[in-house]
Amino acid sequence: MGLSRLEFIDYSTEVEASAQDVFVFFKKLEQWPSWTSSIKSAAPKSRGEWGVGFQLSFVPEFLPFPLVTRVIHYEEGRRIEWGMRTPVASMVHRFEFQPLGENRCRVRHHEYAEGLLAILAWPLRKKIKMFDRKLADDLRAAFAKQAVGR
Repeated sequence: MGLSRLEFIDYSTEVEASAQDVFVFFKKLEQWPSWTSSIKSAAPKSRGEWGVGFQLSFVPEFLPFPLVTRVIHYEEGRRIEWGMRTPVASMVHRFEFQPLGENRCRVRHHEYAEGLLAILAWPLRKKIKMFDRKLADDLRAAFAKQAVGR
């Protein structure tokens, strides 16, 4: 097959809220199923604050079991990246929260796999892309509903 890198999504949405507000909202794992149907359940696996090494678990709508992942890069209010990186394989999902003003931001979703994980994820690539896109669009929609209610 010769796959060395598999891009699932590199997609940005604009959200009607500050980057900090969206960042804080996004970190509330247990609330994910209330604003997106793409997640059946989600919960922290670590105690304490988010940061590098923090573990979380979630069940995407296309799988019957939870995925457990670890934060590998963290910048408060700006960026969360989780997944795994090894010399022979990696799979990373990055979320960047970019301010566009006081009450508007851009959220960039970028997920990819490299090496052996690119080969193993190949059969699920379309489902992962659809999942990622829905998660991004639902996050934007959650704030659009709040803006209408103001």
